[in-house]
Amino acid sequence: MALSRIRLFYIIAVLISGIAAGLLILQQPHLQQAAVPPAAWPFAVSLVLDLAIGQLAAQGRVQPLTMGDRFVAVIGAGLIVTVMVALG
Repeated sequence: MALSRIRLFYIIAVLISGIAAGLLILQQPHLQQAAVPPAAWPFAVSLVLDLAIGQLAAQGRVQPLTMGDRFVAVIGAGLIVTVMVALG
């Protein structure tokens, strides 16, 4: 099954947020002690994008996201952050 542009955009955007969070943690290590762990930060990006895409899907303008899309994006981004912090 081919990914639509909006689903591919969502996955790439959340994965990029994982890279950005990892780079931020490498530059500011004290943020590892934040109330919300850095590996969970991409989840917030995912939530915002999911709400926007959900509204567009309800209007019939785009294809809705699947749970697989969400899983790949959020877990992948969390793993990216974790590996960057562990290796940095």
